[in-house]
Amino acid sequence: MIESGKLKPGDKLFSESEFCKKYNISRMTVRRVISDLVNEGYIQRVAGKGSFVCEPKIIEKLTYVTTFTDDMICRGLIPERKLLERRIDEPYPKITEVLNLDQEEKIIYVKMLLYANHEPICLQNVFLPYRIFFKFMQTSEQEIERRDLCEILNDFIDHPVLWAKQSVEAVLLKTKEAKLLDVSTNIPGLLCERVTFDELDTPIEYVTFLYRADRYKFMIDKRNVIHQKNK
Repeated sequence: MIESGKLKPGDKLFSESEFCKKYNISRMTVRRVISDLVNEGYIQRVAGKGSFVCEPKIIEKLTYVTTFTDDMICRGLIPERKLLERRIDEPYPKITEVLNLDQEEKIIYVKMLLYANHEPICLQNVFLPYRIFFKFMQTSEQEIERRDLCEILNDFIDHPVLWAKQSVEAVLLKTKEAKLLDVSTNIPGLLCERVTFDELDTPIEYVTFLYRADRYKFMIDKRNVIHQKNK
């Protein structure tokens, strides 16, 4: 009913007793299925009020290098962004290694809050080699919030982006992160780490995306590999 649209986001589900009576099933079965639907992000429980249909999750395929703006527009959502912080900084060891920086090199650190349909959906932390993107520090805050960051950064590189290495893991949101994303502390989040490379295989950007797990999920396309015997 949820997937067909008969039940829409915000609609209240039947009570446990109504499910039992309507489908002639046990209360234990109803509770188990409701719990599964909560874990899968279809519904949410509200204490003293019942269970309600959630907004559908935003799905991102991990097949191509795309921008947040493109992903939202393709889904008919309004992308927005807020610049929280921007500064020139000393890289910590992991950033130095990932971006293949020399010992004395500096980075530009950018922190953004990304929105879908005016709802905070993701915290973005960006680490850029200062030697490549030093002119980015002259970009106005208004332009950064108006345009996709990837689009802006493309103005400062000599070689186009070719590929990216990306990982996703489940985490618990910390207090500050949860507050910015307008959710409760210690609920699940999805941490995506990405290193972007140009056509010369030079790492030009390291980004972390911290998504709300209740509103976002990733999809990976896989194909069967056929092994041929050597003749």
